[in-house]
Amino acid sequence: MLKVRRVSRTAERGGVHMVSFDELHDQNHQIAELAKTLSYLFQDREMCDSGITCELFERYRDKFDAHMSKNKEIYSTLLNNNDGSVRTTVDRFMEGEKEIKRLFKRYADKWCKNGLHIGDHAQFIKETDEMFELVWSRIQAESEQLYPLARNQNHAA
Repeated sequence: MLKVRRVSRTAERGGVHMVSFDELHDQNHQIAELAKTLSYLFQDREMCDSGITCELFERYRDKFDAHMSKNKEIYSTLLNNNDGSVRTTVDRFMEGEKEIKRLFKRYADKWCKNGLHIGDHAQFIKETDEMFELVWSRIQAESEQLYPLARNQNHAA
């Protein structure tokens, strides 16, 4: 199994945590599964106020944040590559991550302070679908572009 070394809080204290590509793909699957479940639940306006729905949404946010933080070591490794096209791709992913985090924060600030607060259900559904699609597109791009570059880097090392 291929591994990507990731600096974590444990590593800061002298340990090293290894993250496998299988783990990254599993995280992607969990994020997608939560998004599909939430999209279904959010269709019913009453479910938006459910504590369980809020917990699931918080789990989605946490999984997404954790996943994005695990990409940082991949970025670091690939930025050391002498191939300019690899560095350009990594730069694009890093910039895309900043933009997604900015948009997600704006979305969360609007709809999710101390639980979900839905005034306009139709607008909430529209913006939620857009956010989930943005995250899903990012996940697909990681799987199709970023991880293959990292695998090639591991094979070359």
